[in-house]
Amino acid sequence: MKNLKFFFFVLSLSCAYAQSSAAPAPRVAASKPDPKVAPVKRHPDGRPLGIPFSATKVSDGAWRAIENGKPVIYRSTAFGFSKLSEEENGKIQRMISGKPDEATEVPVGLSVAEKDGKLLFKRITPFGNYEWTKDKNDLTVVEKNLWLQTQASSVKGEVKQ
Repeated sequence: MKNLKFFFFVLSLSCAYAQSSAAPAPRVAASKPDPKVAPVKRHPDGRPLGIPFSATKVSDGAWRAIENGKPVIYRSTAFGFSKLSEEENGKIQRMISGKPDEATEVPVGLSVAEKDGKLLFKRITPFGNYEWTKDKNDLTVVEKNLWLQTQASSVKGEVKQ
């Protein structure tokens, strides 16, 4: 019986507390007004600032202008506008479209030697030397350039290691 009385007592206290805290306290107005977001600054014709007046829109986020007799491209980036030449813009446009240029330069630390009719490539890495062999007909552009450089240097009498 005591337990039942105690249970009803706790139940009545919890209901009274729930009714008293149901209405939230009114909020006090902020003393400072909300800051206004500055609009993007643009030229009267709608071009963003940083683009010359003579520029024409080439694609989304890219404008073409002639400066000092050479065509330049202004490309929109996350940090503002970047001024590029036509060749650099073409390279970036190919990367955006998913067809990047294939690397043709030979990286530092890559060497090749002919062994048993196949080519043995060695590359120095921070984790040790990396070696692989390939047939002369199955070379990539970089490997072919390295092989041609090695052949040219061996003809001259130089030994490249």
